[in-house]
Amino acid sequence: MKHIVEIISQDQILKVLLSLIMGAIMGLEREYKRKAAGMRTMTLICMSATVFTILSAELGNPGSPDRVASNILTGVGFIGAGVIFKGEFAIDGITTAASIWIATAMGMAIGMSQYLLATFALTGAMIVLVILKYVEEYVAIVNDKRFYTIYFYQDKLPYVELEKQLQELKLKYSRMLIVRKETMIEVGYAVRGHKERMQKLDNYLLENSNIWQYQVQNNPL
Repeated sequence: MKHIVEIISQDQILKVLLSLIMGAIMGLEREYKRKAAGMRTMTLICMSATVFTILSAELGNPGSPDRVASNILTGVGFIGAGVIFKGEFAIDGITTAASIWIATAMGMAIGMSQYLLATFALTGAMIVLVILKYVEEYVAIVNDKRFYTIYFYQDKLPYVELEKQLQELKLKYSRMLIVRKETMIEVGYAVRGHKERMQKLDNYLLENSNIWQYQVQNNPL
């Protein structure tokens, strides 16, 4: 094993091939989830980080071996910013941007012959992306978060009745706004709680004839 590591350390082409494999593994998970930066993007980022790190050591030797490598993260920052999209109710792409950072770090580690570090980084990244996804989903079920905007006529349904219903469902809530528009009342609530209780709240709002309409934002910012 030690002999193989020495061979890879001495052969720059093998370093690039290793970064190709590790970058492809990293990108496979993003590709499976159909994210903006998939297998090809992650592979190219990891490979380019390795090549730039090797070139940095060669061009800057002996005085400044980090001359090129120190600018890698600046360039990668622009790529990461390009995959982050702000939607109406949420921000998407932050995890993909973070994956680009770790793919770059892996490539640089390989370029510096830090293979154990790169392997641990890949293992840790896959644990975060694959296994912790299920933890996130569980947390989203037991502690869902939504923003409700509810419209009703004041003379038919005082907002205190709505809050009483929230209390009966044991949902945590915070009244964010209340606006009177002639005979219409608009009230907004940030609500947290179990997903099943959220569903019961939705049923209550749908079945209550005194509520004119309501809107729901999932995972509000």
